[in-house]
Amino acid sequence: MTIIKSKNILFPSLIISFLIILVIAIRFEPITQTFQFDYDEGFNLMKALLYSKGFSLYSQIWNDQPPLFTVILSNWLKLFSDSIFAARLLTLIFSAVLIWCFYQIIFRELGKFAALVGTILLFTSWLYIRLSISVMIGIPSLALAMLSIYLLKIYKQKTNNLYLILSAGCLALSLQTKLFTVFLIPLILFDLLASDNKLQDIQKNRIVLFKHISLWLIILGSVYSLFGVLYQQFDNQEQLIFTHLKQPQNVEVENFHNLKYLGYMIHQDYDYIFLACIGIWAIISQKKKNGLLPFSWLVTATFILLNHQPLWYHYYPLLAIPICWLAAYGVAFLYDLFFQTLHKDKGFPTINIKKRLLPFSLVVIFISLIIITPPNPRGSVPKNLELMQMVEKYKYFTNWVFTDNPMYAFYNNLLVPPEIAVMSYKRINSGDLTFAKMLAILKKYHPEQIILTRWTTQIKNDKNIMDYINANYSKTYENTAKSEEQYILS
Repeated sequence: MTIIKSKNILFPSLIISFLIILVIAIRFEPITQTFQFDYDEGFNLMKALLYSKGFSLYSQIWNDQPPLFTVILSNWLKLFSDSIFAARLLTLIFSAVLIWCFYQIIFRELGKFAALVGTILLFTSWLYIRLSISVMIGIPSLALAMLSIYLLKIYKQKTNNLYLILSAGCLALSLQTKLFTVFLIPLILFDLLASDNKLQDIQKNRIVLFKHISLWLIILGSVYSLFGVLYQQFDNQEQLIFTHLKQPQNVEVENFHNLKYLGYMIHQDYDYIFLACIGIWAIISQKKKNGLLPFSWLVTATFILLNHQPLWYHYYPLLAIPICWLAAYGVAFLYDLFFQTLHKDKGFPTINIKKRLLPFSLVVIFISLIIITPPNPRGSVPKNLELMQMVEKYKYFTNWVFTDNPMYAFYNNLLVPPEIAVMSYKRINSGDLTFAKMLAILKKYHPEQIILTRWTTQIKNDKNIMDYINANYSKTYENTAKSEEQYILS
């Protein structure tokens, strides 16, 4: 039994390691050389750096997200050095776990070929690899959610409560990474109820089934609450909840035009959506109950994203996962359709042309969609080498850096006041971070450096802040566009 268990752990570990090495090999330069894929990278890294220095989340470090990723990243950087490569490697490990679980789930439902194709589709879906090497919380949260679903699939076959408990625990950890997977709770419960395998015996006894569902929910709530209490998460709902809810409309920003921006996001994966439509057709026509989870996931996630504002590109995996999952059903359907048309006649296979016309036509359409779909890349946040050199020049005289872009501070192992570790669009747009608060932070910390690269115009338009800066600081750098500036304490 021990040998079997060791093999069961060793094989997935090898596969996950292979996926990590593969991505590093094909994306080594972006992983190591890209200054910043997204402003969220700087926010997450600075929160982790501050936490490692002893500052507490929520009471000191402003944080509008659950604590788990910050805690894990902080300890990871302590172990492997405060480098951007180490931080991105952590996200990549989570991504590899997600990919492996995704493959295993489809393999159990549809077989090896469909699982392989579906996994390749997810791996190559729009911006998936980029998000896999960005220090952001979406992929880690989804990885833990997929692990939860995979463990539940095992439970439904073996009816061993240990898998049920682990599944609930993993989803709780997913929610403690990013709350956007909360909509999966009713979908997973419905999938458990709609099971058509060994749980049929359990379903005959509704009391037993109720106990199992109750156990799953109790473990989920207990693990989530434990982390919440441990990291004082429930002490400040203003940061965690109200910042997200108090987003006023801004029609000038494309992310508030949900339908248009959603179309922009899925534009790259029309070919995958075509396969997903075939998969939905197969699920309905063949009454495949296992397909209800990805189908309900896609419908629910689409509805949420159509109504959630603002809509960010890094939400796309919420759609890509069920699309590629459903596409695997489409692949399995086409695969069966092809081989069902081969009939043996006196030992020789013959092809029924009429029956093969439909799958052949669908494959031609799919390939055509791949060819005509234009690339839809997304640029990274540019690095100002001159500004980086100026930050480094004054590094050894600096304790605090006041900045709207903490990545400059992180690369130099400098700290940002914990109250402004996150100076995001969401925070400013909601009114949580006012110019009066910024001025109060400047007066409290007397930062030796001020670096403005993102909200430069807005901050300079505030007379009180600029009067204070002009009275106490000297400008040492300004780019030609006057959008990036550095000030040094006089």
